[in-house]
Amino acid sequence: MSLETEDLLRDLSQNAESVCRHYLPAGRREGSYWMVGDLQNNPGRSLFVRLTGPTSGPGAAGKFTEHVAALVMLRWRYLVRFCRSFRESGQHNLGTAVGFS
Repeated sequence: MSLETEDLLRDLSQNAESVCRHYLPAGRREGSYWMVGDLQNNPGRSLFVRLTGPTSGPGAAGKFTEHVAALVMLRWRYLVRFCRSFRESGQHNLGTAVGFS
């Protein structure tokens, strides 16, 4: 990473709350996080931006997590498992069907 990029990332992480107030004004501070609906600045509580912490590495200020994305992935995983078991049971039943020509 270039020196300019590292400097910019450090400055942004040190001013995470100001950045969030400017780009995500629909959100609000709750403890050490800025909470907003999503990166499109919709109201809600699905996106968490860490406001405090080191400038880089685990727990760094400015890092964000979108709670809805994790829930959507869990739902997709469940749907894939359900469809797979449904398809496998259907194939089994079709293979044992008699009387069809």
